[in-house]
Amino acid sequence: MPTSVPRWSDAPPDVDTTGRDYALLAVGDPAVPIVERWGQVLRQQDRTVTIHRAVPGDESAVRWAQRHARSARVGWRFAVAGPEDDVMRACAAVRAAGAIEAEITAHATAGDQRRVLCTHCRTVTTTAAAVGGTTACPGCRRTLLVHHHFSRRHAAYMGFMADAEDLP
Repeated sequence: MPTSVPRWSDAPPDVDTTGRDYALLAVGDPAVPIVERWGQVLRQQDRTVTIHRAVPGDESAVRWAQRHARSARVGWRFAVAGPEDDVMRACAAVRAAGAIEAEITAHATAGDQRRVLCTHCRTVTTTAAAVGGTTACPGCRRTLLVHHHFSRRHAAYMGFMADAEDLP
């Protein structure tokens, strides 16, 4: 089945060194050594580096990333490591501010939580349900199937009524 589900390597990617100015975001303790390593590589090449550390679920980290992207100039790059839901929200925020894929480096350190967008009421919920599993929507109370489609714009998996075919 074709899927847009993000696929993460166990090893973090190398940071893109072709830029001039970098905003690096470390979400959670496991992300810190990854981001520090990226920063060290960039500083050795005389790049301007700003690092922000955040705890998982910290909305201010997403706003920090978006603020940096909005003030970006040619040569700006963004790199983020952390839990999948935080990484994808930060990436969506910088894309919404005008960044393109070539300016973004991302690595998920954990993927046990995922955001699901209810296609019925537009409520977003965070769940431990696996892709293909089900979760309850707190907005419309439907049981949602966590679909094999990930929206980069919404930083969420699409969820739709799991038993829609069974209704009379």
